[in-house]
Parts: sequence; C-alpha cells; structure tokens
Amino acid sequence: MATTKPASPEEVIDLVRAGSALARISHKSSAALRNDGAGADFPGFGSLQGLDPASPPNLHETPTSTRPPFARDEFCEISGLVAKGGGTKPSLWELADSTKVIDMTGLSGIVEYLPSEYTITVKSGTRLQTVVEALGRNGQYLPFDPPLAEEGATIGGTVAAGLSGPGAYRYGPLKDFIIGVRFVDGLGNHVRGGGNVVKNAAGFDFPKLFNGSLGRLGILTEVSFKVFPEPQRYVSLQARLPSLEEGARIMPKLKGFDLEGVELDSNFLLSLRLGYQKPTMAARRRALESLVGTSLRLALEEEDWAIWRNFKRFSWQGNHPCLFKVATHPTSALRLIRSLDEQRWQFHLGNGGKALYLACPEATDIDGLTKLLQAQKLTGLQLKGPVSSHPLIGEYPGKSFVSRLQKALDPKGIFPSFSQDDPLPA
Repeated sequence: MATTKPASPEEVIDLVRAGSALARISHKSSAALRNDGAGADFPGFGSLQGLDPASPPNLHETPTSTRPPFARDEFCEISGLVAKGGGTKPSLWELADSTKVIDMTGLSGIVEYLPSEYTITVKSGTRLQTVVEALGRNGQYLPFDPPLAEEGATIGGTVAAGLSGPGAYRYGPLKDFIIGVRFVDGLGNHVRGGGNVVKNAAGFDFPKLFNGSLGRLGILTEVSFKVFPEPQRYVSLQARLPSLEEGARIMPKLKGFDLEGVELDSNFLLSLRLGYQKPTMAARRRALESLVGTSLRLALEEEDWAIWRNFKRFSWQGNHPCLFKVATHPTSALRLIRSLDEQRWQFHLGNGGKALYLACPEATDIDGLTKLLQAQKLTGLQLKGPVSSHPLIGEYPGKSFVSRLQKALDPKGIFPSFSQDDPLPA
C-alpha cells in the first residue's frame, strides 16, 4: 500500500488526474444517474434532493499545481485512491495492498473563522483538536461533539465516517452542521457545494452527501460548519441500572429533559449530562430520579469532564482491537446485544440509543456480526480492525442509488466502491 502526502488541493487534483489517466483500473460505466433515485434516504446521507441527472453540478476547476508531474510508475500498479486523515479509523482506509493512500494531513489549517457569524471553514486535514481549541477561545464549539479529537482525528476523516459524539443527542448529528464542502471528484474537478455562511442553498446538497461517504465520492479539501456557543458549565448524573432491558425502557423517555448527552455502558451504568443551571438543578435531578427509579450520583467539574472525555476516546474498548458502529434505536440495540456472545463482545450505547458501538477481540467474530446485522436489517460500519471485504457491513438500504451516484462523480472508478457486492477495481 503506497502513501503520498499532498500539500495543497492542486496536488490532490494532480494525483486524481494522474490516477485516472494511468492507473490500470476497471473503467466502470458512466451511465447517467436516473431520476428514480432522487430523494431517496439512506443512513448517514440525509435526503438526496435536487439532483437533476440532465444538468450536471456546476464544477469549478482549479489550475493544477506547478509541482513536477507524478511519475507513471507511481500509479501503474494501483487499483484505486483512498484518503487518510489522522489514522484513528484505520478500517476506512486500510484496504487492498494495491490501493494508493493519500495522506491528507498536509492540507491543514483554518481557512476562515467568523465568531460573530458562528461559522468556521477548515482544510480537511486539520486536526479536530485544533478546531476545538480555536472555537473554545471564543466560547464556541462543535455541538455534535466529535469523538477521537485528542487521538488525532481530522475534520475530513470525521465527516467521511459520519461520526458524531454524545452532543448529537440534543443538537443533532454531524450532517446537521455541515454547510459547505470542497472536494476533488474522480475526474480531477475541484467542486464546491454549499457555502461558508448559514443560509439556504438551491441545488444538490453536496455537504450532507459527504457525511458518511467513506471517501467513495471524492476527496474532501475543505469543510464549513456552523457552530454554537458552548455552555459555561456541565454536570453529570449517573446510576447503575439493574439490566440492559431497563436501560432500553428508560432511554426513550428522557427526551423532554434537555439533556446534553445520554450514554449506557456494558455494566449498565447510565450517564446523563446537563448544562448546569443552579436555580433549576435540584428540581431537574428529582424529576430524573423519579423517571429512572433510583438515586442519581452527581459528578461535577473535572469528574464530569473525564466521564465524557472517556466516552469520546472509546476508552471502554479496552484491548479489543475491532470496533464497529451500528445505527440502532434502544429496542433494536437490545435485540442485537442479546444475540451476541456477551462474554466476547463489549458494547457502549450512545446518543440515547441511536448509536451502538461494539468491540470484539478477534477478526473471526466479524462474519457472525455481519450475519446478525443482515438478519436484523441493521447497518454497521467497521472503524478499527482488519477488514475482510468492506467497512460497511449488514443491511445497507439505498446502496444501489449511492453506487449510481458514485459512477456519476467517479466514472472511471478511481475511488473504492460503495457496493459491498462489488470488489475494489483491479
């Protein structure tokens, strides 16, 4: 697996164009996207409205860089191009040995930050922690609370994986905060979608499209977000529940309490996070204890911070090398967990039960999980551990439409395939 590290969007364009011209890849059909797919929904992408197959998107081509052209032998043995950020989710980029990895960490930095407008635009290789610190100096933050920031995760990798943290429980997932993207498509066009201010935009919603795209539709070079003022103080309330079933019963009933986060671990420890407001704190705690049916332990300041920091670092994973995220609700999460060998699997239920994270000790467990997800019609994403065939596992509604969309943006098959049924280009 060869790796190259471009330092500018122009070099990314050169890489894609060189790969398109020289790589020995399977040239896929560039059949036009059909109208019957427009408006379809599928996990991680939101609603795909406004794409007119007869009118291609407005492409803005950036002149190529002045660096020397990439040599033919850099590409003659590759089967595709895949972008890599901080390396915190290796299952998304450690694919076939013949895949050329584009290390995006050279494209780093804040392009524009307007605190008064609550927007920020950053290059895709920028570390999340850099953005978190810049926003924090102005009392602002990314409300979807992205995980793995301290571990070196980048903006582009977080968007490509569609990963949100505990804050998504109250404010919504990552896709609700992307307002603009720039990316290089499979023909080397530098495409802009959306903008860098909060407003409605006509046309195809490229920004939301790239949420959870796994690098299959293009290589992100810039992302713009809307941001929020951060609460000045948090507190946590915790209780150990008698069973997983009790957690599945309680979680759906917590929505009316304006909680900042709701998480349940494999020891049935329920953690609730609140923005601290002294006049109402006692009454809110009593109401939550009445619902949960037991007393709630209060965690303040540094302890509160450590609890949620550990969630975002996946500290509960321990020494289990394989990590998966499954889109669920509390009932389907309960059913899936009870179907697994609980002696081998660790779990963490996040975002009020909408995200189930699973960790296992061996890659041999992956096939069993895949079959369970298919049987229960659930969609999973492998984040860590050796990939047997594709990071997307289980049931994948809408993959036919997304495969057609990929062919429109990447007609020569430069990027890895979206379809679990299609092998990587060879």
